[in-house]
Amino acid sequence: MSFSFEPQNPAQPMNVGNVVSAGIHLYTNRFRQYFMVALKATLWLLLPIVLLGIFAGIFAVSENKAILGLLIPVGLVSLVYGIGQYLVGSATIARLAFAELNNQPETTKEATRFTQARLWGFWLVGVLVSLLYVVLTLGCIIILFVLFYALFAVAGGLATSFTQLEAFFSNNVGFILLAILLTLGLILGVSVLLTWMGARFAIVELPLAIEPNTTAVQSIRRSWSLTQGSGWRIVMILLITFLITVPIYGVLQVLTTILQGISGFLMSSDTNANASILGILLLVVSYIASLAINVLLLPLWQAIKAVIYYDLRSRREGMGLALRDREP
Repeated sequence: MSFSFEPQNPAQPMNVGNVVSAGIHLYTNRFRQYFMVALKATLWLLLPIVLLGIFAGIFAVSENKAILGLLIPVGLVSLVYGIGQYLVGSATIARLAFAELNNQPETTKEATRFTQARLWGFWLVGVLVSLLYVVLTLGCIIILFVLFYALFAVAGGLATSFTQLEAFFSNNVGFILLAILLTLGLILGVSVLLTWMGARFAIVELPLAIEPNTTAVQSIRRSWSLTQGSGWRIVMILLITFLITVPIYGVLQVLTTILQGISGFLMSSDTNANASILGILLLVVSYIASLAINVLLLPLWQAIKAVIYYDLRSRREGMGLALRDREP
């Protein structure tokens, strides 16, 4: 059965509630299909862990410790490829959701064929956006240090010794309050900026997953262009979605905290080998539990993002959104 979706007003964007409702509707209607894709994608994240266990066993029994020089590159390659396959799976869910919204449903095989061909493109998108965040964060940290340096330079200029500097701060509470307020203001400003940027890049992989003849760089530019003027509305959509998932995340957090606490206690036992083994098993179980929650919620987040992308494109470009050139 095809998912029928009609925007309420072609001249205005969907409101926040409509976007979330449409995403949840998609999630529940196509849960089994999306769940299987999410499960396969998440299992790829287990590949490095499994190989790490195998390598640890080989390293433990091997007399030739130089084998570690071979195992490390293999482990890194498996990590990179596993993450790549996870990104492909995530993008596949978003493409499937968009196809449903656009009344051009695809099979999982068709969607995967398109996104699989762009595996390294998704990696490049992630790397480029991450670098952007790193540069921005470092720039903000530098500004913070410059601010502190300027404040202390002013204070130092008014004092000729450490004793006078200490007295200056003791007698100038307002100066200290100013420094605190400036610091808090900068931290708040950075948080707001990063939140806004997160909204502008919320659909960063969707153009690459959906639009033909699109590169990683073009996908980033498309995300920035499509979300122009809608940043804070997207923030509200993502916030409401997060609040809906809070109970599930809360249960996971409590469960993993308990399991990790027990495993840490058992693994610290030097005299009981069985207890240490049990502790390791509990640690593995807590990790698997976190992956299980990811399998459950990844389709919801991708469905929400697909609705956002669909709504933005329909408002800016009209409804000529056919999934053209399905071949990669």
